[in-house]
Amino acid sequence: MRLEKILLLAAALLSAYALGLATAQQFGQPAGGIATVILKQLPAAEKFEASIDIVAVKQQGEAGVLSTANVEVVSGKGRVLFSLNPFAEPDTQQSAETAAAVAQQYTGKSLVDRDVIYSIENAGAPLVGGPSAGAALTVATIAALEGKAVRPDAVMTGTINADGTIGQIGGVIEKAAACAEAGKKLFLVPEGQSVLTYYRQQVTEQKQGFITIQRIRYVPAAINLNDYSEEQGWNLEIKEVSNIQEAAALMLQ
Repeated sequence: MRLEKILLLAAALLSAYALGLATAQQFGQPAGGIATVILKQLPAAEKFEASIDIVAVKQQGEAGVLSTANVEVVSGKGRVLFSLNPFAEPDTQQSAETAAAVAQQYTGKSLVDRDVIYSIENAGAPLVGGPSAGAALTVATIAALEGKAVRPDAVMTGTINADGTIGQIGGVIEKAAACAEAGKKLFLVPEGQSVLTYYRQQVTEQKQGFITIQRIRYVPAAINLNDYSEEQGWNLEIKEVSNIQEAAALMLQ
């Protein structure tokens, strides 16, 4: 009887260990590489702030435009606030909340008793969309919390996910052109977006007697943004980043 109890206890311990291991693998380290940390309180009554250039496309098919995003971390109630001048799309608020959460986890500095306030100035568009600026807002928040400066000659684009990974966006060529026009030297894009695939029209003709039959089809072609930058004389380097660690390493001084 005693042996049976020992065997049952051993089985229960092994089962608990396996469950704990599976849980650690699932939740211990997100895909973006931001490990769970013990958060530290920020110094009381101290204000933290930083600015970063962001780039957007006014409307689909139009030119890109640069703006400045500001972040202020002040004493508060754990709120994430977004200045609505210019007007922001609804998903901008969600993007800002994710940016603050990822920055908190990255730096290990608690925002539970702080308000994080984001604002955009010099916007070239009447309506600001947040998702593609999410990664940049995260980098700016990290800069504020760590007392670092953002490189003035660098710009980045990309969404931010809760695990710290950077998601893809649209209008990369238009945004790159805007960065080059503004004299920037480095443009960070999400992983897989420094080479763009587009469909080029291909026309073939075939004569059959007095009739010419024309066939039009679209074939895939690729544009390497670094090659394109060189062809355009931009002097702009394009680099891919997959997560916020890679972006912060390149953007912060």
